[in-house]
Amino acid sequence: MFVILSHLAIYLGCSTTFLILAGIIKVFYNIYAHPLRKYPGPKFWGSSRLAWTWSMQSGYLHKHLHDFHLQYGPVVRIAPNELSYIDAQAWKDIYGPRHSHAAIEKNRIWVKQEEAEAHRTIVSVDEATHFRNRRALQGAFTEHAVTQHEIILQSIIGLMMQRFGERTSAGQDRTEVDIVEWLNFLAFDISGELTFGESFDCVNNGRAHPWVEISCSFGKGLALMASVNFFSPLDKLLRYAMPGHVQKKMEYHIELAKQKGLQRLAMGHQEGKQDYVGSILQYNEEKGEKIPKEEILENMSVIIFAGSETTSTSMGSILNQLMRNPEAFRKLEDEIRNAFSTEAEITNSKATKLEFLTAVIKEGLRLGPPAAIAIPRVIPKDGENICGRWVPGGTLVSVNQYPTFRSPSNFSQPDCFIPERWINSLPGDDQSSFHPFLFGRHSCIGLRLAWAEMRITLARLLFTFDVSPADDVKDFGEQQTFIFWQKLPLKLVLQNRRRNF
Repeated sequence: MFVILSHLAIYLGCSTTFLILAGIIKVFYNIYAHPLRKYPGPKFWGSSRLAWTWSMQSGYLHKHLHDFHLQYGPVVRIAPNELSYIDAQAWKDIYGPRHSHAAIEKNRIWVKQEEAEAHRTIVSVDEATHFRNRRALQGAFTEHAVTQHEIILQSIIGLMMQRFGERTSAGQDRTEVDIVEWLNFLAFDISGELTFGESFDCVNNGRAHPWVEISCSFGKGLALMASVNFFSPLDKLLRYAMPGHVQKKMEYHIELAKQKGLQRLAMGHQEGKQDYVGSILQYNEEKGEKIPKEEILENMSVIIFAGSETTSTSMGSILNQLMRNPEAFRKLEDEIRNAFSTEAEITNSKATKLEFLTAVIKEGLRLGPPAAIAIPRVIPKDGENICGRWVPGGTLVSVNQYPTFRSPSNFSQPDCFIPERWINSLPGDDQSSFHPFLFGRHSCIGLRLAWAEMRITLARLLFTFDVSPADDVKDFGEQQTFIFWQKLPLKLVLQNRRRNF
C-alpha cells in the first residue's frame, strides 16, 4: 500500500511539474514567438487568456479595451489569438461583403460547435442557416411591416403614458419612476406581441413578468459560458461553475418560449398580420425551402430577448445622457412640443422628420451602444488583410463599439454629448466608424422597428410630461456589461406638463 501511494505521489508530482512547465513554455511562446507577437498590446493579456477572462467576468472589459486603444492605437492584441479594432475600415474588412474571399465567420469558441442535429436560428454560427432564417423573418421588418406594427407600438406606449399619468394624478401632479425598469416593461411587452401575439402585461401591471426578470439576467450567464469555453478540455468541468439557479432560469426561459411558441403556431398565418411567426409561415408557403417547427420555436426564444433588450437599453442610454445634459434636453423638448399640438399627432412618420430627435438618438447610441463589446469573428485558415495588415488564420477579430465610439481618433470630444455633430459633422469626426446596429450581412434585422419604437416613445414622453432627474446621474458607460449591460436604475421625476397658452 505504501509503495502504491509513493508511486501515486511521484506521478502526481511529475504531472504537476509537467503542466507548470508546459504553461510557462506556452506563455513564453505567446509573448515571443506567436504570429501576433508584433501587434501592440499589454504583454500580460497577450501571454494567456486569463487576463481577458478576468476582465470579462469583472464586467468592465469595455472600459479596459477603451484604455488599451487610447494607449496602443487602433488595433490591440487583447489575448494570445485575438485582436480588437476601432478603425472604421475594420467594419468593412471584417463584417462587409466578401464576394471573392472566404467569409469571416462567427467564432465557434464563444458559442461552441453547434451539433449537426441541433436546431438552428437566425443567430446561428452556420452562415447558410443564418441567411435562411434571416430571409424567412425579413418580411416582419420591412417598412410596410413596421407601419403595420405601429398600432401595437402606439397602444403599449400609450398605456405606459397612461400609467404615468395615473401616478402623477395620485401624487399631486408628480411622481418618481425608474425609467429603466419601465423601458424594459415596454420593450418586452412589444416584443411579446410581435413574437407570440400577446403582451406580457408588464406595463399594464407596473411590474415585471418573471420571464422578463430572467431574461434581464442572461448576460452574466452568457459571459461566463463564453469565458469557460476557451479552457478546453477543462471547459467540461468548468461548466459546472454556472450557479444552479441560473441554469434553471435558462431552462425555464426555453420551456416557456416553447409553450408560447406552440400557442402562436396553432393560430397559423393570419392575413394582414405580419408578425415574426406570420412572416416565417408566409415564407414557408411561398418558398421552396422551409423553416421547420423546431427552428421556428428556437428563433422565437432568441428574438423575444434580442428584440427587446437592445431597444430598452438604447432608450435608457439616450435618457441617461439627456438628464446629464439639460441644454440638449430642453432643445429636444422644444422641438417635440413645437412640432405637435396633441400627443395623438405623434406618429413614426412625423417623428422621423424631427432632425434633433434623430441626432439625440444617434448620440445616445454612440455613448451607450446596446452592444458595447462584440462577439469576435475568426479569420479563415489562409489569413486575411485587415486594415492593410496581414492577420493569420484562426485569429479572433472584432470591432468593439464602446472603445470605437469613444475614441478621439473617431470623434471630436468623444466623451461629450453633442447631438449637433449628427446635423453638422464636427472637425475630426469619422461617422463611418459609427454602426450601433452592426454592419454588413449580420446587421440588425430589426433596425427599422427599433428606430420607430425609440422615436415614438421619446417623443410621447417628452411631449406629455415635464421630466427631470431625481438624483445625480452617472455616465451610462460606467456600468458593468456582461455582453449585455447591467443597467442601474435611472430615477426620473415626472410632472404633468405645464402648458403655456
